[in-house]
Amino acid sequence: MRNLKGFIFDMDGVVVDNHGYHFQAWMEFSAKYKFELNEKIYRETFNGKTNKDLFRMIFGNISQDQMDAYANEKESNYQKLYEADMKPLKGLIDFLEYLNHHKYKVALGTSAPTSNVDFTLDKLFLRKYFHAIVDGPQVNRGKPDPEVYLRCATMLDLDPKNCVVFEDSLAGLESGKRAECEIVGVATSHQSYELKPLTEKIIHDFTEARSLLRI
Repeated sequence: MRNLKGFIFDMDGVVVDNHGYHFQAWMEFSAKYKFELNEKIYRETFNGKTNKDLFRMIFGNISQDQMDAYANEKESNYQKLYEADMKPLKGLIDFLEYLNHHKYKVALGTSAPTSNVDFTLDKLFLRKYFHAIVDGPQVNRGKPDPEVYLRCATMLDLDPKNCVVFEDSLAGLESGKRAECEIVGVATSHQSYELKPLTEKIIHDFTEARSLLRI
């Protein structure tokens, strides 16, 4: 195991297990705007991508104003669907408290829009645990490009090789791998066998994290 000094968390599917709510919001959006979407397409092509990448994939070269309008519509619907049920992934708070107590550096690295980051961190009172936050609008290239995790490591003033990334998506794991971080799969939106081609280090929730990483 590397000399781990920094811990970087994806948000959707890692901090919160919200895959089903995002999928429901996207399905409602696809029905309204009449583009093909199903569970297979969503899992294989949507997870880990920024809204900018997704809306250009769906609608082509649309204006920023139109992109913002679509994003606001979809994310507002997602937040309404998830708000009453939202909770941190099992074991997360205890793990974050442990990292904080032992003076590890912690970052959030997500493709999600700022509005969803604020919604999640503030509703669940998690913001205090993160020394750095990088979200979708702060990166030029979405996952699987390593930009988001390289930027997190820079903001933590750490070598990426001394950071571990927790990710639920295949694109996110590839992003962390390309950044040369240690990568841990979180089996929420994918099954363990789907994550294993990218990493043998897999958890189902954060009650398993300390023993896996031996910290």
